[in-house]
Amino acid sequence: MTTTAAPTASVESLVAELLTQQWLIDLFSELAERQQASTAATEKLRARDAATHVFWPFHSPQFPLVAREAHGSRILDADGNTYVDCHLGFGAQALHGHSPEPVVRYVTEQLAATTGNGYCHPVEQQLVDLLGEFVPHCEKFAFLNSGTDATAAAIRLARAHTGRRMVAKFEGSLHGVHDLGMHNTAFWYHGHPTHPFPGNAPDGGVERQSALTGVPLADPRDLLVLPNDPVRAVELIERHRGELACVITEAASSSFPFVEHTVPLLRSVSERCRALRIPFVLDEVLTGFRFGPGGAAAHFGIEADLYTYGKVLSGLGIPLSAVGGRAALLDHTQTSGLPLTDIGRKTCVQTTHAGNHLALAASYASLRLLHEQRDTYYTETRAKVDGIQRRLAAFRGKTGIPLRLVGFGDFIGSFGFLEKDSYDDYRAFAGAVNPIAFFLLTLMLRRRGFYTLSLPMLFTGGAHSTEDLDSLVDAVTDSARELGRHGFPFVLPGADGA
Repeated sequence: MTTTAAPTASVESLVAELLTQQWLIDLFSELAERQQASTAATEKLRARDAATHVFWPFHSPQFPLVAREAHGSRILDADGNTYVDCHLGFGAQALHGHSPEPVVRYVTEQLAATTGNGYCHPVEQQLVDLLGEFVPHCEKFAFLNSGTDATAAAIRLARAHTGRRMVAKFEGSLHGVHDLGMHNTAFWYHGHPTHPFPGNAPDGGVERQSALTGVPLADPRDLLVLPNDPVRAVELIERHRGELACVITEAASSSFPFVEHTVPLLRSVSERCRALRIPFVLDEVLTGFRFGPGGAAAHFGIEADLYTYGKVLSGLGIPLSAVGGRAALLDHTQTSGLPLTDIGRKTCVQTTHAGNHLALAASYASLRLLHEQRDTYYTETRAKVDGIQRRLAAFRGKTGIPLRLVGFGDFIGSFGFLEKDSYDDYRAFAGAVNPIAFFLLTLMLRRRGFYTLSLPMLFTGGAHSTEDLDSLVDAVTDSARELGRHGFPFVLPGADGA
């Protein structure tokens, strides 16, 4: 297993050189001038608030914005600038855009007589029934707050069901920020490609690697890291069959977004887990409702014991996630109705605010709107993204600049410079990514009226019009040409994607 990476010295010297160039100094100056109110407000906030989204260590944008209003595909910042929003709350609001009127109206009605958190409310049954139409492969659900909650709960339920402790995950899969999730996760958390990848572990898997300070290296009895190789992954699962509580993975990941390679791997692993009676968890936080109404599970025919949902499950940015799947596993957190008999025999995934009334109401209204639109929603979204891809292909053919939109579903992606359309190896893809280009494209799109947080990401669906996306392609191709005029190296030294 290779541990090579693009030389750190080459990246650092390129950054140092760029920072002395006048065109980049002018870009920084222009953004600083147009965002003075946002800059002042976020700097004041920084003194007391450590965890707002614009201060995240691995997603912090330069020149963070304070968003005063958001409607549809637009946000208005504290300085009065309007942007087309390609971020859309990490894609959670990509279905209908910001503040869709039917969802706002429904939640406002509920707010007038809210029970808040801690009560059972009729809307919960309405949401469960609606989800049953979208994802009939789920027998029961548990509603929580975030994708991190959902994947952590799925692991706990699997451990409760099997009585075993070891969890297997694939290198590069992103399952939230709980301790096991933050091992061998998306490559940017670890500094790849400029930092070397880990080698082989004594158990035959990938050497365990924590991405965060404060997250101690997991005990090998708790975590098995699988390589993105179907033969080796299945061999490891068979070897540890008596220890594994579950295998958790994603059908597509933002760190390896090539379903032509990930889905065959998942199918083989899912089938082997089923034969070995090892619970298989499909993390659909990113893919749920984005590969059609049934998510990746229905679209690709991937069978699992538990499924996790987040992102577009929520509405209006009110936190909500869910674990769905086989009743036999979810029953481990459901009371018998006689609490004293549950002692020592049940687990718990519920929290004080999990599945609160307003979150359930927002989700129900948002998904009901999707249910009404789904005959056209997915067709229209795919047509929009196909149009972007055609224009980028023509741009590459005309200019030779390797600008691509890489992503999956309907739709999660990011613009970047890659020599190939697809990569069959996770580490090769990580090594081919140019992180400096991500940074520069983000700022250059901001200058042109498009907000993408800290990466040139595109979360889209019903939020953006065809005109929005045509203008976005104009902006990103214009930015690429500008980089080319300044001699920017689109492919980093050592990052040939081989």
